[in-house]
Amino acid sequence: MTMNDVQPFALGRQTSEPVAAISGLEKLGDRLGRRLRAIIEAYGGARPLVSARPLEDTMFMMWEASAPEFASLSLYRLHPIKGPVALRMDANLVSLLVDRFYGGRGDRAAPGRREFTPTENRLAARLADGIVTALVECWTEIAPLEAVLIGRETAMSQARVMSPEAEVVVQSFEVDMGDRQSRLIELIYPKAGFSGLEIMGPAKVSEEARPADPVWQSRLARGMDDVRFPVRTVLARPNLKMIELMSLKPGDVIPIHIARNLPLLIGERVFAQGSVGEQEGCAAFMIEKLA
Repeated sequence: MTMNDVQPFALGRQTSEPVAAISGLEKLGDRLGRRLRAIIEAYGGARPLVSARPLEDTMFMMWEASAPEFASLSLYRLHPIKGPVALRMDANLVSLLVDRFYGGRGDRAAPGRREFTPTENRLAARLADGIVTALVECWTEIAPLEAVLIGRETAMSQARVMSPEAEVVVQSFEVDMGDRQSRLIELIYPKAGFSGLEIMGPAKVSEEARPADPVWQSRLARGMDDVRFPVRTVLARPNLKMIELMSLKPGDVIPIHIARNLPLLIGERVFAQGSVGEQEGCAAFMIEKLA
C-alpha cells in the first residue's frame, strides 16, 4: 500500500451499505402500487393504472432540481429510519381527484397555479396519510415502522427536507387516471437513514409446534436398525525410533504389550472397553465397560 491508497475516514460513518433495506424497497414496490390503486380509486371514481418505477439512487439536490416547484409535499418520521421521509404528489393529480370526487371529469387544467384550495389541501392530506398507512403495512415484512407527521408544504423552495448533498433513494409511482397522462407519487428516503436498521427475517416455525409423524418415525427407526458400522480394536501401539524403523528386516520381532483393557472403536470414537479372548474357536472381544 502506498500513501496514495490512503482514504479519509470520518469517525462514526457507516461503512456498509444498507443493501437489505433498499432491496426490500424494490420488492414491496408492486405491493404498494396495488394499495395505491385502491386508495386513489376511492377519490377518483375509477381504478387507475399505477406502475412502480425502478428505484433511483441520487443526491437530494439532483432530485429537487428535477421536481416541480408546486406540489403536495408531506414530511414524516418513519421510526426507526433516521431522518425525514418525504411524500411528493403532483399538483395536477390532487386537483384532478378533487374535481372527480365532486362529480367533474377532471379535465379542468389550471397551469401556473401556486397554491391549493382548502378542499384540495384537505384531500391531499387525507391521501398522503392513507398512502403512508399503506406504506407502513407493506413494510412489516422488512421492519416495523412508526409514522409521525412532521409537516406539509406546497412550495419545494420553502420545504427544508434535507441537505442538498444528502444521498437519497427515490421510489416513484406513475399514476394514469385513464387519460394516458402520467402523474407522479414519489417517496424520498434518506439513504443514510437505513444504516443500522434491523431487518426482519422470515418467520421460523417452532420445532415444538410441528406435530410428530409416527409413520415417518417408525420408518426412520427401522432404517437406522440396518445401518452398519465398522468396529475395531487396537491390541498395541509400539513406539519405534526412526533409526530402528529403517533397520527392520524380515524375521525381526517387535515386542508388544497387550493392555488388560482394550478400546472398542467405531470410527475414531471409543464405544466400549474390554478384553480379547476366544469363543468357539474364534477370536472374540468381551465388553466389560461401555464408554
